[in-house]
Amino acid sequence: MNLPGLPSVRPLSGLPSARPVLAFASVGQDAAFGLAWLDEAVRRLRAAGLASAGAGPGPATVAGDDGEYPLVVVGLGDADVQILRQRAAEAVALMRAHGHAACTIVLPALDGSAAQAIAEGVFSANHRFRSAGPARDVRPHIEDIDFAATDPDGPVADGLRAGWLTSLAALSARDLATEPANILTPPVFVELCRVLAEKAGFGLTVMGRKELEAAGMAGLMTVAAGSRHEPFLIRMDWQPAGIVGAAKPLVLVGKTVTFDSGGISLKKAEDMDHMKADMGGGAAVFGAMAMIAELQPRFPVTAVFAVVENMPGPDAMRPSDVIRMASGATVEIINTDAEGRLILADALHYAAGLQPAAVIDLATLTGASLGIFGPLGIGTFANDDRWFGRLEQADRQAGEKVWRLPLWPEYRAFLKSPVADLRNFSTTGQNGSTPVAAAFLSHFVGEHPWLHLDLYNTCWNRQDGALMPQGPTGSGSRVLAQLILDLEAEAVSQQPNPES
Repeated sequence: MNLPGLPSVRPLSGLPSARPVLAFASVGQDAAFGLAWLDEAVRRLRAAGLASAGAGPGPATVAGDDGEYPLVVVGLGDADVQILRQRAAEAVALMRAHGHAACTIVLPALDGSAAQAIAEGVFSANHRFRSAGPARDVRPHIEDIDFAATDPDGPVADGLRAGWLTSLAALSARDLATEPANILTPPVFVELCRVLAEKAGFGLTVMGRKELEAAGMAGLMTVAAGSRHEPFLIRMDWQPAGIVGAAKPLVLVGKTVTFDSGGISLKKAEDMDHMKADMGGGAAVFGAMAMIAELQPRFPVTAVFAVVENMPGPDAMRPSDVIRMASGATVEIINTDAEGRLILADALHYAAGLQPAAVIDLATLTGASLGIFGPLGIGTFANDDRWFGRLEQADRQAGEKVWRLPLWPEYRAFLKSPVADLRNFSTTGQNGSTPVAAAFLSHFVGEHPWLHLDLYNTCWNRQDGALMPQGPTGSGSRVLAQLILDLEAEAVSQQPNPES
C-alpha cells in the first residue's frame, strides 16, 4: 500500500522557494496569513476574480519574498466540513492537472475539524493504488505535499493528524477492495493480517478449516465449499498497556468475501467485476486496525474477519441445503448469493463470546440497499440507542450519511422455514430484504450493544471524481475511524489528572 506519512506543519515563514501553493482563505474578508506577499497576492486574485468558493480556474504565478509561486486560492467561507473536504480534493486535482509534482497547503487559523476535513480531501484526492500484482492506478499524482500554517502548533496540527489517521483507515480499505480477486485471495488476506499484527504488536489468531470444523462454523465452511481457497476466521487484538481490570473490548466484525460469484445462484455478468469489493466490510475493519496501530487507543479493540471466496465449484452449497451454525441454530439455504449473512452469523456468535462492550459489523450485505438509498447513505441497524448516537455523532465529521433503519420483530416472520430454524433469504424476495437480512443477523448477536452497517450500495463509485476515482470507495471506513477517534477522546477525558 502507498499510504501517506504523518504530515509535518511548517510555519509560513519557512515556505520553500518557488514551490506551488494552495492557500485556504476566507474569500470576501481580509487575508490573515501575516505574510505580506501572500496576503497581497490573495487580495489581487480576489479582485481579478481568480479566487472563488472553490479552487479557482487555475494556478496564478505571483511574486513572493523568494522567487515566484504558482498559487491557487481555495475559499473557506462558512463551508461545513463536508464541503471543505470536497474543495480540498478539487484543489489537489487542479494542481495535478497543471502538472505540479509538489505543493504546500497553506492554512490560516482553523479549528481542528476543518483542518481534518482538508487533510482528508487532500490525501484522498492524491492517493494512487499500487497493487501487489500487475494492476496499477496510472493517473499522475503530486509526489510531495506538505502543510504550512499561521499557528503550526495549534488546533490545525491536531486536525491534520486526525485527518491523517482517518485517511490511513480509508485508503487502506480502498486499496484492499481495489485489489483484483486473483491477487487478494483468502490466504493472502491472512498474510496481510499477519504483517499488520507483527508490525503493530497485535495479538493474532487464525482459524483455518480444521479449527472451523471443530468450532462448528458451518456458515464459513459451507460458503467456501465451492472455492479452492479454504475459509478463515481471523481474530486480531489490540490490548493497551496499563488497563486495570477486565476491560471489555470493542469488537469489529468484517464480512470479507474476497470474490462473490453468487455461487450456484449465479450473479448476472453485468457488474460482476464489482464483486472483488464484496470484502468491503473486512477492508473497513482492516483499515480501522491500521489506524489503531498508530493511534494506540486507551481501550481494547478486537477485529474479527470472516474470510471466504464464494464460487460455484463441484462441492458448492445448493439451495435447499440445511446446515447447523456454530450457535446451534439450523439454517435452510434458499439463495447461495445470500452468503454474507451465513459467514457473519458464525462471526457474530464468536464475537458474542468475547464479552464485548459493543459489536459493530460492516458488510456489503444486500443489493436491495440500492433501492432504499441509491449510491448515498449507509443503512444502519442498532439494538442500542446510545451506541447509535455515538456513530451518528462521528458521522457529523465523517459525512458518510449513516441512517438508522428499523429492526422490527415482525421481520423475523419472513425467515421461517419448514425444515430449519431459519431460512437465509426472505419469503418476500428482494422486497424488504435489507431489514430482513439484519433480522437474520440479530439471531446470532447476543445481548450486548450491536450496530450493523450495510455497505452494499456505497461500496463502489461509478464515476471518477476529485475525491476518489471510479471503483471501490472504502465505504464505512471513515465513520468507523472517526468513532474510534471519538472514543479515544472520551477515554482521555476520563483519565485522572495526575496534578489534581
